[in-house]
Amino acid sequence: MKRTARANSKKKFFRRRRSGFTILEMVLAIGIASAWLAYVLMTVAEGVRLKKFAALQMEATHLAKIKMAQIDSATILQEDTTSGEIPGYKDWKFTTIIKDENLDLLKLSGKGGKKPEDLLGGNSAQNDLIAKRTGNNQGSATGGLINVFHIYVTIEYPTGGRDQQGNLVKEQYTVETFKARMN
Repeated sequence: MKRTARANSKKKFFRRRRSGFTILEMVLAIGIASAWLAYVLMTVAEGVRLKKFAALQMEATHLAKIKMAQIDSATILQEDTTSGEIPGYKDWKFTTIIKDENLDLLKLSGKGGKKPEDLLGGNSAQNDLIAKRTGNNQGSATGGLINVFHIYVTIEYPTGGRDQQGNLVKEQYTVETFKARMN
């Protein structure tokens, strides 16, 4: 009789409906929630980092535009290279390079070496006029050479990080343009 009472109590124990979760289910749920939370936090941190980087690039673009406007407003340009610190911006530097170049219009057009006559449908009076104005007898072979100033402005700025040696990590933003040389 004792055995049957124990057997019945065991059956009742196993038949009894559980309420709540097991420890294994709880550990699994907490693990999934933790992984999801870590992913969300990493995504938010990456977004904050990219926003900071975009703000630095925008500021570098703004400073490059200012420097380019300063160069553009000069009445006389000559070949030159200058660099220096940017006042009010710690560890920011600028470099400007002005080169005197002959610009080949045919290469600039990207037409794969076709002569201007081919692009215009044969010899034209316009090609002869271009050659006379530029003083270039090679007008048909080159598309015309134009004497220009090739201007580069580079802004170097710190990103806020450091490399393995402890030096500031820096990025560069470079803009370039051409300005016709008035002979």
